[in-house]
Amino acid sequence: MNTSSPAHGPSQDPGGARPRVLVVDDDQGIRTVVRWQLSDSGYEVIEAADGQNALTKIAEESPVLIVLDLSLPVVGGLDVLRSVREGRVGGTPRDLPVIILSGRDGETDRIIGLDLGADDYLVKPFSPGELAARVRSVLRRAGPRRAEAIAVGPLRIEPTTHEAWVGDTRVDLTPKEFELIAFLAAHPRHVFTRRQLLEQVWKSAEWLGEATVTEHIHRVRSKMESAQGPRLIRTVRGVGYQLDIPA
Repeated sequence: MNTSSPAHGPSQDPGGARPRVLVVDDDQGIRTVVRWQLSDSGYEVIEAADGQNALTKIAEESPVLIVLDLSLPVVGGLDVLRSVREGRVGGTPRDLPVIILSGRDGETDRIIGLDLGADDYLVKPFSPGELAARVRSVLRRAGPRRAEAIAVGPLRIEPTTHEAWVGDTRVDLTPKEFELIAFLAAHPRHVFTRRQLLEQVWKSAEWLGEATVTEHIHRVRSKMESAQGPRLIRTVRGVGYQLDIPA
């Protein structure tokens, strides 16, 4: 197999190091196939067969992306994802890209994974070439993240700490709820359709229904209003939603 980096492979640093991807799956055969494909696509691949080992590798090896199975022994895949997004893996950025690789094809599992902050979801059986393409796509999207705080009226968004505040009250949001309010806050008064929000926040409008957006808007509104904040998210009837600017 040709292991040279292809023309459309990942960029390398000046020292020639390959971007490091952690593949977490308890099936050695799947790990082998993924390792071959990603290595051939220009990545350095490290592996873990269970969730606890994955957490250790994440902390010690500093991967740029994780390919994560859901059904893992010791510590489950969703628990690994939750640990990363809640900042419980020492020295690891909370926005470390994660692609879920799973045999679960139900919409509920997809929504749970994406709501916890997964960047993409690929169902087994899968094409190794498609996985490599999705790794490239997720890493391109990740790029340099916006680090500046965003303020709209009493709402303050802190991207570096993944925190949202209404006045002096911190609003407890899931990773996807935070991404949704942060996206709206970055575009105040801009009206987005549900489909546009699926494309921009969930990165897909193909297999998630628009009801996903409606439910997340409802939950974010409820949490913000519990923090004694005004109703900043306005429904534009027949169109979608916007983050309003208080007078």
